Amino acid sequence: MDGPLAVLDAPAGAWAREHLVGDIVGWLTTVAPDGTPQSSVICFLWDGSEIVFYSRPKAPKVRNIATNPRVAFNLLGDEYGDHMLSIEALATADPSLPPQDRVEAYMAKYREPLAHWGMDPEATARDFSLGIRLRPTRVRAF
Repeated sequence: MDGPLAVLDAPAGAWAREHLVGDIVGWLTTVAPDGTPQSSVICFLWDGSEIVFYSRPKAPKVRNIATNPRVAFNLLGDEYGDHMLSIEALATADPSLPPQDRVEAYMAKYREPLAHWGMDPEATARDFSLGIRLRPTRVRAF
């Protein structure tokens, strides 16, 4: 990988790569128009170069992204902070993305968690219908 993703190729990036693929949730921080940071837990899919997630179209994070596309994405680290991943990114709504229940990799990752949460995949796809891409601009991992 080149550019901001190069850190994921380094030995310290092994933990981050594993967790980008396997973690069920991450934290997205957007900035409200008044400058207030707002963090939200999101389900996500890492495709090797971008993060994709789905949102309710009228969610505050969507309004925040429309005003300021600069966001931060973080995974939970271990209990002692020996590992961490922080990604600064540009967020872009992408209405052309297929619904989440029609994305094989997304459903492979989220079928079990959705069942755990008592959520129907088709209803969830209708509710969280806006696909959003996060294109990393800076990655920090250790």
